[in-house]
Amino acid sequence: MVAAGLTLAGCSDDGDGTDAGPGSGDGSGGEHAVETDATLGKVRGELDDARAAEALAAVTEVVDGWIDGGYAGDYPRGTFDEAFGAFTDDARELALAQPAVMSNAEVGDRLEGAEVTQRSVSVDVLGVRGKPAGATAHVVLTVELEGGPDGTQRSDQVTGRLLLTPGKDGWRVFGFDVSRGEEGA
Repeated sequence: MVAAGLTLAGCSDDGDGTDAGPGSGDGSGGEHAVETDATLGKVRGELDDARAAEALAAVTEVVDGWIDGGYAGDYPRGTFDEAFGAFTDDARELALAQPAVMSNAEVGDRLEGAEVTQRSVSVDVLGVRGKPAGATAHVVLTVELEGGPDGTQRSDQVTGRLLLTPGKDGWRVFGFDVSRGEEGA
């Protein structure tokens, strides 16, 4: 696999960036062509099984919003801002500046279609005093693109991690380290 890019965003206390809740604004309605294979990874600190399971579900919802808004959906299209509804302002700005990695924005207006054929998420959770205090979502996606810039079909793999923190409006992505490359290249 040839890497198309690497992105890293740092911590931010700039607010939630939007009034939308986690996973909102993605247009997915909670249904996906391929369901997310979500698993609980490492749980560190003080956190019972029920709270860990709640964190897994909430973080997966945020990740699904990014996937559905950034890679799935109707094509051709030119806007992908909805993919970052659960990102902080700083993280959203950095993600929008990386259109070839964090979404299909670089080629979205020339695509005939895009389908996410694999989506897996493993979530590590940190617990403090019995409550989730942070999470890392390890993501692996396969995206099938049709009718790209040269009219051919290709399969891309997106891998990396999203760093999340809980807040009054739900879980927010405050950082990420994501790469994208063409499968089999």
